[in-house]
Amino acid sequence: MKQPFFTPAPAGLTPEQLTARQERERSATNSVATLMSNGPAPSLESLALMQRYVDGELSIDQVVELTDAMLLARHQPPAGAEANAQSAR
Repeated sequence: MKQPFFTPAPAGLTPEQLTARQERERSATNSVATLMSNGPAPSLESLALMQRYVDGELSIDQVVELTDAMLLARHQPPAGAEANAQSAR
């Protein structure tokens, strides 16, 4: 059975809000499925950002910007690492 990536829609949404949320969820689910077809599942941090998109808290552009910043912070060498590596040569 397929496990959902995102929490269900909250009660009380208007039909228009529910339709918009379903479209965002479909888009986000397709993105996760595409990522997983080529590699591991997205990180919990990435899924949390995508959940905020599905919930309408963030735009897709904001998700991309925040994801880029998160990845840069995670994979950027510490300050001074380049100088230390060169001095060790």
